[in-house]
Amino acid sequence: MSARKSTTSGMRPLNATTISLWSWIGAIGIALFLLISPYNQALFNGYSFNFESSIYKAIFFGLVLLLLTAIYLLKHWKLDDYRGMLSIAALLPPFIYWLASFQAVSSYYASFMTFIFVLLAALFIAGLYFAESVQTRKLIEYALMLSSYIIVLFGLFNLFGQTYYRDALWLAHDGYRLTAVFQYSNTYAGFLVAVFLAALYYASHCTRWQARLAHSLMLVPIWISFMLTYSRGAIVIIPVMVLAVLPFLRLSRQITYIVYMSLSVLAAMAVLGPITTKANAIAELVQPAADKQVDTISLFSSLPLQSWSLLIVASAAIAGIILLIEAKSISWIEAKTTKLASFKWSFIAVPAAIIILGAIAAGALLGSSAVRGLLPDKIAERFESINFQQHSVQERFTFYKDGLRLAEDYPLLGGGGGAWQSLFEQYQNNPYWSRQAHSFFVQVLVETGWIGLAALILLIGGAYWFYIRSYIRHPERRGSHLIFFIFSLALLMHSALDFDMSFVFISGIVFLSLGCIVAPFGSKLPIARLQKIKLASWSRLIYPAVIGLSAIVLLVITISNNSANQLYNKTIRQASQKGTTLGDVLPALDKAIKRSPNQTTFNLTKANWLRQAYDNSKDGEVLAGALFTLEEAKKHDPNNRSIIAMQLDFYQLNNQLSTSIELLEEGITKFPWDIQFYNNAILAYRVSIDTANAEQDSDSADQYKSRLSEIAQEVERRTAQLADLPPEQQQGRSFSLSEPAQEALQTLLASN
Repeated sequence: MSARKSTTSGMRPLNATTISLWSWIGAIGIALFLLISPYNQALFNGYSFNFESSIYKAIFFGLVLLLLTAIYLLKHWKLDDYRGMLSIAALLPPFIYWLASFQAVSSYYASFMTFIFVLLAALFIAGLYFAESVQTRKLIEYALMLSSYIIVLFGLFNLFGQTYYRDALWLAHDGYRLTAVFQYSNTYAGFLVAVFLAALYYASHCTRWQARLAHSLMLVPIWISFMLTYSRGAIVIIPVMVLAVLPFLRLSRQITYIVYMSLSVLAAMAVLGPITTKANAIAELVQPAADKQVDTISLFSSLPLQSWSLLIVASAAIAGIILLIEAKSISWIEAKTTKLASFKWSFIAVPAAIIILGAIAAGALLGSSAVRGLLPDKIAERFESINFQQHSVQERFTFYKDGLRLAEDYPLLGGGGGAWQSLFEQYQNNPYWSRQAHSFFVQVLVETGWIGLAALILLIGGAYWFYIRSYIRHPERRGSHLIFFIFSLALLMHSALDFDMSFVFISGIVFLSLGCIVAPFGSKLPIARLQKIKLASWSRLIYPAVIGLSAIVLLVITISNNSANQLYNKTIRQASQKGTTLGDVLPALDKAIKRSPNQTTFNLTKANWLRQAYDNSKDGEVLAGALFTLEEAKKHDPNNRSIIAMQLDFYQLNNQLSTSIELLEEGITKFPWDIQFYNNAILAYRVSIDTANAEQDSDSADQYKSRLSEIAQEVERRTAQLADLPPEQQQGRSFSLSEPAQEALQTLLASN
């Protein structure tokens, strides 16, 4: 894959006047998505109502983009090339999510995830066609890099105290970790791996010195930001990513790539210690606490001024060195590597040797107490703790095993979108709490089964296959579109170990990049057999018509769902005002429920308000209305803990002991590590035994005693199971009986 032959910086230039207006509009739309969407929590999908509004807006954008793409494809789509086939394959994941929704365990989130994957498909298809020309592709590239650099600078402004964004510095158990817009440090670290490697590509390949300077200046800030995420998983994937990228470069550029990387890392490490110390002091001044409000500080205050000065000096030094090397030494490097580059396997052998030697050197250095002493204590500890026995690795392995167990019961089409957050407690090995599977591929497996996972891998693998094959066969079309390969591969690799793809901004970059890597070679991907078949002229209109009509239908549904969300938010704000009565807000809430009947949050709110009204009025009809609301909600979301807990509260309020016990048994089945269900079940059965004895119903009393004994044994069994966990793995939530439950069991044993 080495570009040993003379190549251009990209595909053959096209005159701007030959580019369709639709292509420019599409590329500009993509650029706006990349620049605007990060600042809504990077469009995080937390399977919670709070995150949905911004995602619906992004879905709306994606559907408009899909409609625009459909119009463009009326003249440009072909069935007889592989790009057309990939555009069809892009529709398979959302289609399978839609099929899975018919057996979904969470009706609302099954639909929601279908819409998200429609957005991802829209970005893939848009990249596939709108990045074909150099001009539009460059626009998308520049937007991606500009957005990335702004995110890095935004994170640093939070780090140094000039602005405050909630959880841009995440307070973990061992101190603050930098997260920028993501509010999750590991995802930010995975993102920074991609940004760093892409910036290195530009620093070593830009022909204009101004562009090279701009990218070179960002290398040290990116690495500083990366280190302050304290992510161990992201560190591990860097050498793998470097080894994946280097074969795409000429031998001379492989050398400069590694040299610039090494220099940037060394410069960043040189100032990392003092910057970390000052950042911690700034955090104490700026970040909120129990007795303290947010208080940003001026750029010209002592601590931030010193921090920015260190960062700027290190960045400028590296940028100057890179410019000097390019001006004075690159010709010499080219001349010295020409002969070596002529060997067949040099493009892979040299990178491999560099990586191996680099790993040995890094291991030796980090094994040195003198070198570790130069690093901030927290970072040194993170390096030292990289191994397969650390608790985060053990916990992830547990997530993956539990996901595979879950998939055994939903093997073909999965449990639909949101299946993990609905079912993980039923299959978990220990009482951890995680609404994310911490692996994109495990989550897709759980939600869409093996068929959905196979379709996703087919799409991703197909894009990479055609890119690598075309890159080898058509050296004249090589160029900076390699950064899309870097972004997609780095983010996918890291998302295999964490829930990065739950950030729709991240998954959007991945699917957009997968389309963009194939786009420059689109005209070079004919299917010879199909080209020999004469197809009716109208046949090429079928695909654009299908995606265009689908976009229109889905736009209507999206607008309806988002309007329900907006109406609900408005109702909540109205309810918080003094003097508001239930009669004032309930009609609007009912209207929101009517528009989105499977949105559990709406129904839970209504049931809660009716419960409050019942407390004041003691009107049985009000309580019956609350129960009916919960029953309707449960049809769409049968595994929702809040619904079951509220139902239980209502039944106990009505002294419906037998119904309460049935619901507690359901809770034990669906949430076998929730100790509260065991506690409440023990107390309920104890009351039932006393009642049966008072009524001289010995058969029922014996049945209750038997079941109570089984519950006690199950708690003992699970407690013993927790004792067998590896010492490095955290147990998660507490799992021990309450004092009242223990006393009830002891009383029963004493009576026997």
